[in-house]
Amino acid sequence: MRPPFVDTLAAWCVIPYDDRERTPQDRATLLASLGIDALAWDWRDEHAAQLGDQADALAARDLALAAIWAPVPDGEISPALAAQVRVASGRGLTPQLWACAEFGAPGPVAEEGDARTYADRLEPLARLAADGGMTLALYNHLGWLGEPLNQLRILDELARRGFDNTGMAYMQHHGHGHIDHFAKLWPQFQHAVVALGLNGMRDGAHWGDGKVLPYGHGPRDLELARVITDSGWHGLAAIIGHTMDPIEHRLADDLVGLDWIARALAAHVPAPHWPH
Repeated sequence: MRPPFVDTLAAWCVIPYDDRERTPQDRATLLASLGIDALAWDWRDEHAAQLGDQADALAARDLALAAIWAPVPDGEISPALAAQVRVASGRGLTPQLWACAEFGAPGPVAEEGDARTYADRLEPLARLAADGGMTLALYNHLGWLGEPLNQLRILDELARRGFDNTGMAYMQHHGHGHIDHFAKLWPQFQHAVVALGLNGMRDGAHWGDGKVLPYGHGPRDLELARVITDSGWHGLAAIIGHTMDPIEHRLADDLVGLDWIARALAAHVPAPHWPH
């Protein structure tokens, strides 16, 4: 059972964060056996050449390639990223490009930031995405660029430059600082969210131990899920590996939690009251 906001369920951070090297066919078979719909492709240079085989293995099992990790910290599109986008486009696929132009630190975020500077950095990727019929989705990897309202400013700037193929990939495991005011924050940016990463959420886990937990295992998960459900948002959602465990174990834990959250929402189980 899935919460009502999950239209498509993808696995995320399961390639470089597995406890073993798997073939593309192995990964696709595993995802199909778990009932997961799609893969968000998180790669390192050694995996880049596998994307074509991975896309074909997914298609053979009626699974989708939902997204491609697209880091551009200096504004330059690496040859490996460009090649993978070409491979996907050549197969008629239109995965989202999850764009990270900054790798920030956890904790308080400085007020300074210039949306135009980040738009300059992201514009080549936005153009590459547009040429392939793909969506550029800003990934909230902490720092100034990891703040949703700052991302909206960048999206507005990109729109002024003619790019409307944009959105946000909001990852809960990078959103611990938003928990307490999520109910007020989410309505301000939900319209731009094209992908939602799910994670077990608990107070203070900005970094290190407890930052990534199986979904449904965090004490704030039901509360946040209720906000998302009540908002009417729905779309692509991702469950996350990221822990160097066997990915089948971590994804299975996430699926158990996903089922529990869905049943709790359907039964109108009240979220716990957390003193702030």
